Amino acid sequence: MLLGRYIHNAIRTEQNKNLLKGMCSVLGATGLDAICRLIVVMILVRYYSKEAFGVWAAITSVAAIVVTGDFGIINALRNKISLLLVEEKGESINSQKYFYSVFYFFLLLAVVLTILLLCLFPYIPLEVLFKTNNLELQAIGVQILIMVQIIFIFTIPLTIGNSLYFTFQESHFSALFTSLQAIFTVLIIYILSLCHVSIVFISMAYFVVNTFFSFCGTLYFVLRHKWFRFKVHWKDLYKCNAELFKVGVKFMGLQLSSSFLQNAGTIIASAVLGVKIAADYSMYTKLYTLGVAIFQSVFNPLWGSYAAAIYRRDFGWCRETYYYNVKVIVCVFVLFCVLLCFLGNFFLKIIASDEYSTSFVMYLLLGISTLFFMLFNSASIIPKACNRINILLITSLISCALITSTASFFLRIMGLYGLPITTILFWGLAYWVMHWQTKKIVNDK
Repeated sequence: MLLGRYIHNAIRTEQNKNLLKGMCSVLGATGLDAICRLIVVMILVRYYSKEAFGVWAAITSVAAIVVTGDFGIINALRNKISLLLVEEKGESINSQKYFYSVFYFFLLLAVVLTILLLCLFPYIPLEVLFKTNNLELQAIGVQILIMVQIIFIFTIPLTIGNSLYFTFQESHFSALFTSLQAIFTVLIIYILSLCHVSIVFISMAYFVVNTFFSFCGTLYFVLRHKWFRFKVHWKDLYKCNAELFKVGVKFMGLQLSSSFLQNAGTIIASAVLGVKIAADYSMYTKLYTLGVAIFQSVFNPLWGSYAAAIYRRDFGWCRETYYYNVKVIVCVFVLFCVLLCFLGNFFLKIIASDEYSTSFVMYLLLGISTLFFMLFNSASIIPKACNRINILLITSLISCALITSTASFFLRIMGLYGLPITTILFWGLAYWVMHWQTKKIVNDK
C-alpha cells in the first residue's frame, strides 16, 4: 500500500517536472518566434517596395490556410499514441504502425495534390490575389504561390514528429527546433535582403527554412525513439487513417470554427460599420492577441500530459492541474488587462502611430473577453485530450451560427463597444459549458 502510494507520488512529481519544463521552454520559444516574425516584417518593409511586400503578405496568408489541412488527423494521432503508450508499457509496435500510416498517407496525398496543382494552376485565376499594375510581379506572384503551396503540402507529413514531442512530454525538443527555425529565418531573410534578392526567392527561402526544420524535428524524433519499423501493410494504412479520421474530422471542425470565431469581430465590424472602423478594432485587439498567442503555446504540453494522465486514470492530477491553470490564467490576464487599460495607447503609438487610440472602457471590455477566451481554451484541453469533443464541437458550431446576428444587433445599438460585449457573452457561455464538462471528466472514478 505504502509502496504503491510512493510510486504514484513519484510518477506525479516527475510528470509535474516534465510539464513545467515543457511549458517554460515552449513559452520561451513561442515568444522568440513572435519577435522574429515581427523582425522579418520590419526587414521586408525596409528593403522592399509596398507592392513587393504585398505579394509576400498575400502568399504567406494564403499558405497559412494549408497548414490546417491535416483533417484533424494529427490531433487524433496524438491522443491515440498517448493511449497506446499506456497500453503497450514500453513497447511501441502499434504506435509506430499508426505513426507511419499517417506519415505515408499524407506523403501520398502531397504527391497527388502536387500533380493536380501543376496540371490545374494555369486554369485557376490566382492573379486576382495580386492586384497590381506590374504584370511581371503579378505573374511571378502566381508562380511562387503554387511552389509555396507545394512546400506546405509536404510540410504536413514532415511535421508529424514535432507534434508527438508533446505526447512524449518532450516539449523542450519542439521548442528547440522552433527557436532554431525562428533565428535562422531572420538571419537568412536579412542576408538575402541586404543582397537585394527578389521577393520571390525571399518567399521561397522563408518557407523552405520552415519545412527544413520541421523535417529535422521529425527525423530526430524517429532517431531518438528508434522508431525504425518503416513497413506498413496497405490494409493497416487504410484502417489506421480511417479510424483516426472519424475523430479527426471533429477536430477539423473545431479548427475551422475556432479560426472563424477568433476573426469574426473584425469581419463583422467591416460589414456593419465599415473597413476603417474594422481596421481600428483589429489594431485594438492586436495587443491582446500577442499575449494570447504566446501564453496559449503552453496548452500543447498540457494536452499531452492530460492525455497520459487520463489514460492512467489519474484524474486527481488532472483536477489539480486544471484548477491551478485556471488560477494562473486569471492572475496573468487580469494584470495584463490592467496594464493595457492604462498603457494600451502608449503601446499602440509605438507599434503603429497616433492615429490608433481607444478608451479605457474598450481595453477593459477586450480584456474581459480575452480572459473568458483563455479560460474556455483551458477548459477545452481535457475533453480534447480524451476525444470527448462532441459538446465542444456543438458549442463552437452554435456560436459560429449565432455570433454574426448577435454582434450586428449590439453594434447597431452600442457602436463598436458592441463587439467585445458580444464576444464576452459568447466566450463566457462557452467557458461555462466546457468547465461543466471538464469537471464531469476529472471527477470520474
